[in-house]
Amino acid sequence: MSNQATSPSLGSRLRERIQSISPFSLTLLGLIGVLGNLVPQLEILKLFHLFWFFALWPFVSMLRSGTKQSLGFGADDEGPRDWLEMDTGWRGQIAVLLGIPLSFFNPLVFRQDAMQLLGSLVAIGRHRGSLPNPETYDQTASYRLPVEGTWTVVNGSPIKEYSHSWFPATQRYAYDLVITDGEGRSRPVSTDTRIENYYCYDQPVLAPADGVVIDVHDDGPELGRAGGFSHPFKRSLTGNAVTIRHAEDEYSNLAHLVPGSIEVEPGNRVRRGEQIGRCGHSGNSAEPHLHFQLQDHPTFEISAGLPVRFDDVDVNTPGGDVVEETSWTEPDGSGRYIHVGQRVSHTTDGEPHQSEDTASPFETASSGLSRVRTLGRVATGVSIGGFVTVLAGVVVPSLQTAALALAGLAGLGLVYQAGRTLVDGTRVRLGVLGTVCGVGVASALVGVFAAQEKLPTRDSSGVGTGVFAAGFLLYIAVWEYGRRGGGGD
Repeated sequence: MSNQATSPSLGSRLRERIQSISPFSLTLLGLIGVLGNLVPQLEILKLFHLFWFFALWPFVSMLRSGTKQSLGFGADDEGPRDWLEMDTGWRGQIAVLLGIPLSFFNPLVFRQDAMQLLGSLVAIGRHRGSLPNPETYDQTASYRLPVEGTWTVVNGSPIKEYSHSWFPATQRYAYDLVITDGEGRSRPVSTDTRIENYYCYDQPVLAPADGVVIDVHDDGPELGRAGGFSHPFKRSLTGNAVTIRHAEDEYSNLAHLVPGSIEVEPGNRVRRGEQIGRCGHSGNSAEPHLHFQLQDHPTFEISAGLPVRFDDVDVNTPGGDVVEETSWTEPDGSGRYIHVGQRVSHTTDGEPHQSEDTASPFETASSGLSRVRTLGRVATGVSIGGFVTVLAGVVVPSLQTAALALAGLAGLGLVYQAGRTLVDGTRVRLGVLGTVCGVGVASALVGVFAAQEKLPTRDSSGVGTGVFAAGFLLYIAVWEYGRRGGGGD
C-alpha cells in the first residue's frame, strides 16, 4: 500500500515527461523535413516542416499569459515581477506580434535565430550531453555587475523555472537589466515611449572583469520608440554588442547598446569596471535594456550559457522571492547569483579582482583575430544566401533566378559600402565586406546547382537549406579554429 501511495502513476510520469519537453526541441524536428526536399523518394518527410511552427511558441505563451491575466486567472499569485510597471500590457504584446513577420522574413535575423537553435546542439555535443549548471560549473574569473547604480533584473535566474530562456542553450543563464523607480516603472509615468525617456537609456555599460575584446558589432540601427517595438530592419538579435574573453572558455556578451557608443575594438585589453559602451535599444529589444550573459564560446550562436556569480553586489527583493518559492539552495562558492525581480547594485570594490587567466590567443595577434572575424562574416553571408534562396523558391522556384537575386544583393551591398565611403568618409568595414562576399559565394554555389541539368529535381528550398548548412558549418569551423588559438600569427 505504501508503495502505491508514494510511487507516481504512469499517467503522472507521462505528463511530467511531456511537460519537460521544450517547444524549441520540437522545432528542431523541422530539420527532418529537409531530407524530403533533398531526396525525392523521402518526400513524405516534408510534413516535418510543420514543426517549425513551434518556433512561435514564445509568442503563443505570451498571449496565453496576457489572456489569463486579463481574465483574472492567477491574480492572487505573487510573482517576482508583479511589482514592476513596464510596457508589458496588450499594447506591448501587439507591438511584438506585429514585428514577427518582419523578423521572420529578415534574412539577417532569421539566420541568427536558426543558428541559435542548431548551435544548441553543437553546444550540447561540446559538453558531451551535459550543459554547465550551477552545481557543476566553477567559474574562473571574478565578475562584477556590468553597470553602476541600482538596476532591476527583469529576466534571468539560474533556476530553470525563472531562466531568461532555458532553450536555446546560449541564453540559459542570461540576464536583462533595466533601471526602475520606486514604483517599478522603467520610465516616468507621465512620459511617452521615446527611448530617451527610459531611465536606463544611454547609461554606461562596463566590463564585468579583466579581459580581451574578441568581437564588436556597432552598426546596428536603433528605433526611437519602445513600448514593445524594435527596429523593423534590425540586423541581428543582439544589436550592437561587445564580446570579451575573460578566461579560457569564459566570454561575456553585452548586447543592445546604443549605435556608435562602443569605445573598444577587437584586440583591446579592458579592465574590470572600464566603460565599453552605453545601454540602448538596438537589436531584438522591446524597450531599452542591457542583455548580459556569460558563455563558453566567442560566438553568440553556438555557445552554451554559463551560470555567473557576482562579487560586491547588494540585493533587494521587492516582490516574490523565487529562491524561497522554489526552495532552491545556492551552491557553495564566492560571490552570489541574482534572480528576476531583484534590484541589484554594485558595492565599492575592496581588493582588486584579477582574473586568473585573461591571456588570449588573439591578444598579441590582432591581425589573426581580424582574419577570423572576417571569415566568420563570410560564413554568415553564405548562410544568409541560403535563406534567401529558400525564400526565393517560395515565389519563383527557379535556381537561376535565386542565383541572380543573390548576385544582385551582393552587388547592392558593395555599391552601398562604396557610396557611404564617398559621401561621408566612412571607412569600409571588413566585416560588412565579408558578409557581402559570403552572399556572393552563396550565389555562385546556387548557380552551380542551377547549371547541373542532371539534377532537375533539386528545388530552391532544398538547395537553399544545403547552402545555409554549409555556411553554418564553415562558421563553426572558423570560430573553433580561432578559439583554439589558430588565429595567432
